Amino acid sequence: MRLVDSYPVYVLCGPTGVGKSQLAIELADKYKGEVVSADSRQVYIGMDIGTAKVPAEARKVRHHLLDIVRPQESFSAQDFRMRALEVLKELKLKGRKAFVVGGTGLYLKALTQGLFTGSGRVAGIRENLEKKSAAELYRELKRVDPQKAGKLSLSDRQRVVRALEVFYAEGKPMSAIEKKRRAPAGFKFIWAGLKLDREKLYRRIEERIDSQLKIGWVEEVVRLKRDGFCSEWPAFKTIGYPEIYRFLRGELTEAQMAQTIKQKTRNYAKRQMTWFRHQSPVKWFEADNPQIVRELEPYWGLN
Repeated sequence: MRLVDSYPVYVLCGPTGVGKSQLAIELADKYKGEVVSADSRQVYIGMDIGTAKVPAEARKVRHHLLDIVRPQESFSAQDFRMRALEVLKELKLKGRKAFVVGGTGLYLKALTQGLFTGSGRVAGIRENLEKKSAAELYRELKRVDPQKAGKLSLSDRQRVVRALEVFYAEGKPMSAIEKKRRAPAGFKFIWAGLKLDREKLYRRIEERIDSQLKIGWVEEVVRLKRDGFCSEWPAFKTIGYPEIYRFLRGELTEAQMAQTIKQKTRNYAKRQMTWFRHQSPVKWFEADNPQIVRELEPYWGLN
């Protein structure tokens, strides 16, 4: 089959718990497509319940980039980009539609825009910057890199520090370096996002966590713990797993464990929405709209 010059890739993003996975499966099943996961936690083998993977028997269509590394192994945004591009090239050759689905913004940005090629962390510069107030840092960034400052706010202290660190290490604005990133040739990424009223989203998140705990999340951690699961493993940082680990050691009650997981997950969902609003060319759709498939179809050119 001849490769088309601009193969459309349908990117579905949004906060955790909003319903991305099920919608992607429905669309992929209807349009002879396959799902490419862009979730930094679902790459880990054996971490199924806590990462909210769709059970194998419910997936209906082929899924890619699930269960590809062990919890003790690192998996970077660059690793994801390389693996995802391999999958997309395969789907392009086969003439299958690709639905890239996930909430890990860095993975999606790496895939669709390329990776930032600036310097790594520079200890001396970082230490000096950390001594300054948020207001001082933001004024400084507006002076040396107004374009980058315009994309951030006073509350984005970590990103402001990083932008200043890059400027002083590289001798050029971060915004200029970022422009050199390249999207992969031959693909057209069409972004759609799912959003939900905050209270509804938080309720969904809490109900999902209750369900995860009920169906065996604690037992999943017990099994992982027998295999050596500990704080040194990259996957250990996944929300919920450290809290269950502390519960198993008697440091948290069951109620405290559940409440802490819910609070951290709500905070994570809020950060995801903030990130996508600032970083990605997303057209947003209401997740609880019963006509959402009909709205997405013409936007993505599926019908």
